[in-house]
Amino acid sequence: MLLSSLPLVFVGFATCHAASITVPSASQLRYQSTDFVALIHFNMGTFAHNGDPCCDSSNWNTLAPYATGKTRDPATFYPKKLNTTQWMESITSLGANIAVLTAKHGCGFALWPSKAKFLDGRPYNYSVGIPGASIQDDVLRKFVDSAQDAGVGYGFYYSIMKNFYLCHDFNGKNSCLSSVLPGQQNISEEEYLHIAKQQVTELWTQYGNLTRIWVDSGLGGLGPLMDQLQPQAAGTPLNPIDWCGTESGFPSRDVGPGEIWSTGHGYFGQANGTRWVPKMCDPQLFREHVWFWEPSLHVRSLAEMIPIYHDIVGRGMVMELAFSIDRDGLVEESHAKVYRQLGQWVQQCYGSPLAIASGKGYVFNLFALREGQMVDRFQIQEDIVMGQRVRNYTIEHSSSKGWVPLVTASAIGRKRIHLLPKSLMVSPSMMIRLRIDNAIAEPSIKQFSAFAPCPDQGIPLSI
Repeated sequence: MLLSSLPLVFVGFATCHAASITVPSASQLRYQSTDFVALIHFNMGTFAHNGDPCCDSSNWNTLAPYATGKTRDPATFYPKKLNTTQWMESITSLGANIAVLTAKHGCGFALWPSKAKFLDGRPYNYSVGIPGASIQDDVLRKFVDSAQDAGVGYGFYYSIMKNFYLCHDFNGKNSCLSSVLPGQQNISEEEYLHIAKQQVTELWTQYGNLTRIWVDSGLGGLGPLMDQLQPQAAGTPLNPIDWCGTESGFPSRDVGPGEIWSTGHGYFGQANGTRWVPKMCDPQLFREHVWFWEPSLHVRSLAEMIPIYHDIVGRGMVMELAFSIDRDGLVEESHAKVYRQLGQWVQQCYGSPLAIASGKGYVFNLFALREGQMVDRFQIQEDIVMGQRVRNYTIEHSSSKGWVPLVTASAIGRKRIHLLPKSLMVSPSMMIRLRIDNAIAEPSIKQFSAFAPCPDQGIPLSI
């Protein structure tokens, strides 16, 4: 095909000086380097039932039929086969390179031997590693050691504003105004934050540099401490991350199908936002809306996970996928199978493009495509080190009547995947290209790739 036969293309000129373009921090770049983060749910709730908090009046001082013991008793947390290295096998097979563990969830139980004290000097006394606890080891240390051995970045989830043991509900309000259960500590707000500050200081000083910090339902005024002790972590006030607005796995359906920008706050961000704020979505592996392991739940199949992948990762977000560790302290094989399948599918589907183009500019042609090849999807990535520069673009193919648009959209960012409604057969004279119609500065495209239909998608149709 003679390139001189292609019509000239005029594109939007850059309208913003490069020095004023919003760019990510090194921490945010590290976070956005992966499609997947493993969001590991494993705490006292594993031995009772799912919830936030998982501890309540039905199980705190009573042996509930669904629990293995009273949740007020540290001995109830008893994973007899605890193996954090086994967790990493599933995490790496998925393709995740960051893992976050629930160091303390809504019950208040700590997975490390916390030395926090009440104002009168009494020990916190609701954790592993204390007299009477079934687990005397530091679970966080085991997790960190396994992550480091596997080359996985790590971090902790800590719910500052909620703690059933300390009479604080999801909104950070006192939950013991009407009654205090045996073993609960009904303390003042001042004393509550005194303990929370001690515990997060332990988390943020004793386990090295964290890659990701997850603080749920408010910071309690401890944001500056987080920035001071872990300035390199993502998910802090200094290096923010925003949620997509749903835990279902289907943000397009539940929040809206709008373009996703890594600039600006909110579910979608803003194209001209002045802060870099990566977006993430946190679906469960279970069909049910459940985070902590429970018996008889239904694990999503690979076929169910693929559209979730496309709706989250394919729209520029990071998927923080739930890992629900079982009561033995392991990833169940039925779960591990799906993580392996999903990781293998991503590699099989998107690991070997038919053709690829990259560089700086406004037009990117896929010269390596060959006659007869079938194409049904495209993947685009900006080099986000340079910011999110593209504002409008078109993917199109040539024909005897001119260029035929296949895709028109606005946001690219860390990754954008477009699935065609029908597969396209490459004809002898066909060219496929990405045309940037508008950008705030010269675009820097890390990858524009075309892919064959994936085996799981069935037999492609030609158009």
